[in-house]
Amino acid sequence: MLTEVFLSFVISSGIACILTLAQYLYKSKCDKVRCGCISIHRNVDLEVGDTLDPIELPPTLRQPEKRGPSLDALVSSKR
Repeated sequence: MLTEVFLSFVISSGIACILTLAQYLYKSKCDKVRCGCISIHRNVDLEVGDTLDPIELPPTLRQPEKRGPSLDALVSSKR
């Protein structure tokens, strides 16, 4: 009656819903979260202060600071 494809769809959909709900709970700014018999209290102020420093590329991967004239400008000036 239930095929393997349908069963794997139901299981993967359930896992996706649980992960999406967990993502929304993590991103929420609520101090206390209560769901049934589960109660979570967290310090949101510490999470707001977390900022990541920008990643700097090594000099070999950076774009050059000064660029010469483009080929379009050279072609249009010679006409």
